[in-house]
Order: sequence, then C-alpha cells, then structure tokens
Amino acid sequence: MNHRAMTRSLLILGLMSVLSVGCGRVAEGTKDILNKGGEVAGTAATEVVEGVASGMEKTWNIDVQLSPELRQRGLSLGKTMVEADSAGRDNILVLYVIAAQDFSGPITAVAMDKEGREYGRATGELQLQAQGADYFVLHFQSRTDLERKTRVELR
Repeated sequence: MNHRAMTRSLLILGLMSVLSVGCGRVAEGTKDILNKGGEVAGTAATEVVEGVASGMEKTWNIDVQLSPELRQRGLSLGKTMVEADSAGRDNILVLYVIAAQDFSGPITAVAMDKEGREYGRATGELQLQAQGADYFVLHFQSRTDLERKTRVELR
C-alpha cells in the first residue's frame, strides 16, 4: 500500500471514529431530552387525572347530616363514602362516626333526592364507647342508588 492510500485509509478511519463518537453523544443527548420530556408529560398527565378525580369527587359528593338528637347524644361525623354493591349499585354508605360519650342504639339513614323526596332507608345498630370512633356501614335496599347531590339524614 502506498503512502497516499494509507493516508486516505487513516483519514477515513479517523473520520468514522469522530462520527461514531459524535453520534453517540447526539443519541445520548436525545435520550436525555426524551426522558425529561417523558417525565414532564407524565407529571402533567398525573396532575390532570388527579384534577379530574377531584372534580368528580366534588360533583358526586353527597351531603350526610346528623339529626340534632344524635348530635346531642355526642355523635359527630368524619369522612363519608359511597361504595357499590356486587351488582354495581351505589347503595352502601360508609361513615366514620366519632362519639364524645358512650352511644348504643339504632341509626336510620334516610336518603333524599335534590327535591327533598325520600327514596331509601337503611338502619343499623351502632355501639361506641366515649371518645371512640369507628367506621359504620349502612347498606340501602338494592333499588336505592345513592345519586349525586343526595342528602342523607341520620336519625
């Protein structure tokens, strides 16, 4: 191989090395940019989903109120939730009940629609010691589907 051919071969080899290192850096830079973009997109998507869930929770919120008699007997409410039964109907009311004094007795939940018409009842026996709290579950009839903007009065 003559001097000129050898120089050309070395030049081509050097150029290929530079291009290969440069491509690696470009690929690495592109990968970093894509990772950061994916991270930002994932964060934004999570915030959107949380916002929608929060909005739906507020829209589907039901108003649960204790009767004056139950409040006088020392009861108050914490978190309230509606759950679906095995058929998918939202007819299970879960209440976190707090007792300032001993309480033992029946609790009746009366569900009323937004016009104030009654459309379901559920009764259960509640027993709590003073300064105690617990979850209390009331299962309405299968035809009662606790609608959004329902008001439930506990008596």
